[in-house]
This record gives sequence, C-alpha cells and structure tokens, in this order.
Amino acid sequence: MKKIFIQYLLAPIALLTVLSACERDSDYVVSTPSPYVSNLDLRKLYHGADVTLTREVTRQAYILAGQVTSDHSGKNLPEGLLFVQNNRKVSASIDSLRGIAIHIGADAAKYVPGDSVHIQIEGGVLKRVNGILQITGLSGAQVEKVATGITPFLTPVSALTMLAKPENFEGLLGVVYNSNFEPNIGVERIEGVKVFNEGSGDVEMHVSSTASFKSEFLPYSANIMGIIIPSATTAVPQVWPRVKSDFVATSIVVDPSVPLGPHPAIITGYFADPDGTDANHEYIQLMATQDLDFRRTPFAVVTTNNAGASTPTGPPTGGWATGGLRTYKFNITRGTVSKGTFFYVGGYKLIAGANSTDISKANWVVSKLYSNDGGDDGIGDKTSNLLANSGNAAGMAVFATTAVDLNTVPSDVAFYAGTGNAFASGAGYAICDNDFYSRYHGDVFQPFYREGSNTGKVAANPAAAQFTFLGGEYDAAAKKWTVKRASKTVGVPKTSDLKVVQEMPGATKVVN
Repeated sequence: MKKIFIQYLLAPIALLTVLSACERDSDYVVSTPSPYVSNLDLRKLYHGADVTLTREVTRQAYILAGQVTSDHSGKNLPEGLLFVQNNRKVSASIDSLRGIAIHIGADAAKYVPGDSVHIQIEGGVLKRVNGILQITGLSGAQVEKVATGITPFLTPVSALTMLAKPENFEGLLGVVYNSNFEPNIGVERIEGVKVFNEGSGDVEMHVSSTASFKSEFLPYSANIMGIIIPSATTAVPQVWPRVKSDFVATSIVVDPSVPLGPHPAIITGYFADPDGTDANHEYIQLMATQDLDFRRTPFAVVTTNNAGASTPTGPPTGGWATGGLRTYKFNITRGTVSKGTFFYVGGYKLIAGANSTDISKANWVVSKLYSNDGGDDGIGDKTSNLLANSGNAAGMAVFATTAVDLNTVPSDVAFYAGTGNAFASGAGYAICDNDFYSRYHGDVFQPFYREGSNTGKVAANPAAAQFTFLGGEYDAAAKKWTVKRASKTVGVPKTSDLKVVQEMPGATKVVN
C-alpha cells in the first residue's frame, strides 16, 4: 500500500516538472550569429575543391575583418591580390593566426600594411589559383577600410616550423632571421628563387623579375620579411619580400688573414631543464671572441650525458666522439658571428620550452631536433635529454673544427652536475686551457676532464625553468680569462623576452 501511494504522489510531480519546463521558453537567450568569419575558419572550408561562400556555408557570416599585410609598391607580389591576416582566439596555447589572399584586381594596390579592412565575402569563391588559396569573384567595392596605422602581427619563421605545417603559415607576414645564403659575392643578384638556411633547414625566397629591388646583390646572410606564398609549381612555401626594406643584409666580412685564437668561441650559458619535456627544447648559448665565418671555418658543439643508463657504458673511449647516448654533435657550417656577440645551438628556437616565446631573432647557427635525428657525422643517437639534469658528469664543448676525436682540443669546455663515468686511464673528454681546466699541472700532462687537477665544475645540477649563465670576463687581446666564470641562474617564464637570457647582470663579457 505504501509503494502504491508513493507512485501516485510522484506522477503529478513529474507532470508539473514537464509543464514548468515548457513554460520557461523565455529563459533561453535569443542570439544572432556573428557576421564575422576568421581566416582560420575560412581555410577549414577548403578541401581541394572550389567553395562558393554562401551564408549557409559560413554559418551566416559574411564579413572578413583583418589586417592588410600586402604592399604592392615593390612590385614583388602577385598582381590583384590583397593579403590580410587575422587571429581568432581559441585558447592560450593554440595558434590561430592565419592569412589569406583576396583577389580584387587593381584595387589591391590601394591598400598598405597596417590598414584594417572589412571585406564582404558573400558570393566569393574560395579556390587555389597558381598554388595560392584565395577568395575570387570580389571587387574593390566590397572592401572597406575601417582603420589605418595598425601594426601587423609579424610571425617568426623557421624551416622546422613552416615546413612541418605549411598550411598554418600560408598568407602570413613572416620574418626569417639570420638567413644564410651561398652567394657568388659581387655577382649574384637576389632576383629569382634563392635557397637559404636559417639554422634548422632550407627555405626558399622569391623575388620576381618585376621587383623594383631585384638588382640588389645577394649577401651571405640577411633578415627577410615577407608574405609566405606557396610555389605555383612545387607548392613549397616561399618568402616573398614586399619592398626593398624587407631584405636587410646582416652578414659581416671576416678578414681571412686573421688567424683563430686559442678560444675563438666560449660557452656562456645553457638551458638544460625546460618546464615540460626536454625533448628538442634545450639549448646552449655561446659567444665569439673574434669575428667568425663558419662557412670558411666550420665549428662543432658536442654535448655529453654520462648518466648510468647512457650507452655505451664504461669509460668514454672515443672522448667527445663516443656517440651513442653519451655524446651528441652539432656541426656549425653556416653563418657569421661578430666579436663579443651571442650565438646559439640547440632544438626549437624557443626561450623556455613548448609554448614559450619564439627567440628566432637571436643568432641561431644550428637549430636541430635532436630528439628526432641523430648527431652530425654519426656522433650521437637521437635523444630526449641532450643536457643532463642530474647524476653523473654532464657538459659541453665547442671546437674550431668539425673533425673531432679523442684527442681534439676544444676552443672551450664546461662541465656541470656530477663527477662519475667521465674518465679512465687513456680515455676521457678532452679539455682546453681555460678558467676551469689546464692541460698541464706543472710538468704533468693531463688532457682529460677528471684527470689530475681537472676536477672543477662550472655549476651544479640545473633547476627546472632556470637558465644557467656563467658570467666571467674574457680578454680577447690577451686571449685569456681575466675574471673567472661563476655560474648563476635566472628564472625564465614562458613569456620571457630574449633579453632575460642576454642582458642579465653578470652576463659574460668580451673585452679588448
């Protein structure tokens, strides 16, 4: 009887609940779809076939708002195309900045970088023409300039990032720092398609026969700004400088008659323990003590990790050339560095690991994914931990040659962390005469780390998200350290600027 009563009681309650829900239609917010569409969403609509942009296709959006990045005054962009870019906020860690081209004929030349425009795209056709994804079927009358003088976003570009996801970069205004060419100096002009390397791989630059600056000589290196446009024949993304000022030569001329000193490059710091994965995010900071041209004199940087599990086990019989998981080699064969300036070797050009500030503007002579690829000349297996965080001896050395073996003397060397697994009679890591190590102790020859008096360490185990800088003062004229290095650390949040690891009090100095 009790169960029957409960059933009868619940039935009207359920009915009241349903009726109440039906009566609450006014609680729903009546909204109007946004008329604006982003380049990110537009590009998602294209799957290899032409797309007519109707409101049904774009979910009622019909206005593209964006920053103009094209500049036709230099006559090096495809005629009739207005390039714009915009950003749709997705999340703090997702990049949604995208570019796109709109064909509006001669009116495209009326707009300059920094103009903000609204474009009525309804009825246009999204398609690829000569390799370029663009909106066709529009006219200048469908473009409204709503502001001017806006500074466009500038995207740092590297071969690693751009060639991995070319779709994300197409149509953007990008900049490639320290682009290294192999020119015929004094003869070769920049006109045509030129291949350069920015430390992580090869990239193409396109300068048309119509460009007003096509007769500029091609230098050894330059900073290149421009629109990222795929090749019409190969679809490979290319950098198209818009005007002469987009191409700025940066190379220095190094006098070949000046011999290398005993320490032409020195180690000034390293980032060994990023917040998150170490794979492809660690790097080493160095400084030139004289002008260097790595085309003429190739260098190498080698790291060593002697953790107990690193193979081959036992003493490093090959020294810095041991390879496996013990040593990893980067050859430096491109670029120039001015005396007293920093340069970098490592993985991605990011200051503090994944999703941190891009520091491509620094002089990266090598940017290599060491977790994906083995070391140069077969020295080193791919590794997720280039610079050890704890345990046995870890360190790095820079050589004024790429021919490295057991007895090759480095330009500079620095060890940190533990002490073990680094030396046995006749086998070890070669050191040089610097502020920490000496090849002779009196009359006794001691060429390896942990041999004789060579027991010093530049630092202890690295802390997470800390850049270790070594400081000290090197006298280039006297060719010796006048102030011994003493390590310090600086915290590197993911939003840090490059100056955090270059302009801190106590940074290394080269004098005279």
